[in-house]
Amino acid sequence: MLDNVSLPAIINSKEMIIFILLPFLITQGILSQADLDEYLSLEIRTEKIDIGFVSPLNSPIEIPGAIKGTIQSNTEWILICSAEGDFLSREGDRMPLGRLAWRIEGGEWVSFEMGEDKVLEGSAAEETGRDFSIDLRLDLKWQDSPGDFLTNIDFTLMKK
Repeated sequence: MLDNVSLPAIINSKEMIIFILLPFLITQGILSQADLDEYLSLEIRTEKIDIGFVSPLNSPIEIPGAIKGTIQSNTEWILICSAEGDFLSREGDRMPLGRLAWRIEGGEWVSFEMGEDKVLEGSAAEETGRDFSIDLRLDLKWQDSPGDFLTNIDFTLMKK
């Protein structure tokens, strides 16, 4: 089974504000008849992230525990994140996706890039589940245009 979570990430700035909305769509599919006894479940408990107005003066801006969730599974799993592109404003301005970075539970910072990044992997955790916390860091530059910016970040939980 697969759980796929799409997170619209919004950076809004007159100076700048990052806002990530986390109501999400979960799609579940059966991989094969042999997998019917196996399951994967991804729950994101964060509803939204709003860090207020931000400026390159106080950059980088860290958001500890920005995304919190639980994985339940009775098989080995991998949590992957992917982004569909740079931040875009309604006016057509771009902000490089790499300005936003993530880390899991105090690890190394990883800048978002086009494509997929393995966030976490684990083994069966069906009774209590495996809680996780993802920190975010936004590194604004003076050449970044002020405005409201949007991109989508997807989280996919899949069988290892």
